[in-house]
Amino acid sequence: MKPQRVIVTIDGPAGVGKSTVAKLLAKALEVMYLDTGATYRSLAYAAVEANVNIADRERLVAMAKRLPLQLRQTAEGELRVLLDGKDVTKKIRTEEVSEAAAHVAQEPKIREALVALQRRLADEHGVVVEGRDTGSVVFPYAPHKFFLDAQPDIRAKRRQDELALLYGRKTPLLQVQEQLHFRDSLDRTRRVGPLVKPEGAIVIDTSHLSASDVVRVMLKHIRAAGGQPAS
Repeated sequence: MKPQRVIVTIDGPAGVGKSTVAKLLAKALEVMYLDTGATYRSLAYAAVEANVNIADRERLVAMAKRLPLQLRQTAEGELRVLLDGKDVTKKIRTEEVSEAAAHVAQEPKIREALVALQRRLADEHGVVVEGRDTGSVVFPYAPHKFFLDAQPDIRAKRRQDELALLYGRKTPLLQVQEQLHFRDSLDRTRRVGPLVKPEGAIVIDTSHLSASDVVRVMLKHIRAAGGQPAS
């Protein structure tokens, strides 16, 4: 019998620190870090590059089923995203791709194809997974679920800093706030897998906590629930 793999889900809107926290927690638990959003962004990027209309659902579903996607984890715990062997880790983080990904994620058949991929990865490696419906839809059976949130102004500033680190330029804060508001609206109202607090998830307000502080809180809950699981 295969050993049970640890699965920890971290959900929440953009700008609450999910990615940073997930990477640190995965390293502490010695399991793979999985950003589910990267799978949708990769499909959106592939569609944009191929000049495929985001509204062409049949074409997108076909692309999702044969998406040449690979996820690699570096020794430092960073996730590298490869499409057809090419590293697109930074390219899938543009605002154009982000907005396209939000639309792509609303198609049930696309989600079905990509969720199957995410579950295979979890079964093979054990994961700390972050996204917007990881504890509610992708891994509803996960034994450890968290939901992160933060004050709107802090979320916007964090997102602005993230974009500056990626592209070397500062996006106006008002523009970032508008982008977050647009993304939140799409995520919370989409028909399939909307952003919600998963049943049984532990809520953590990260507004005034460092990433390390959040990880310490999570590890405390995980160990209290039965000890630190083996990877």
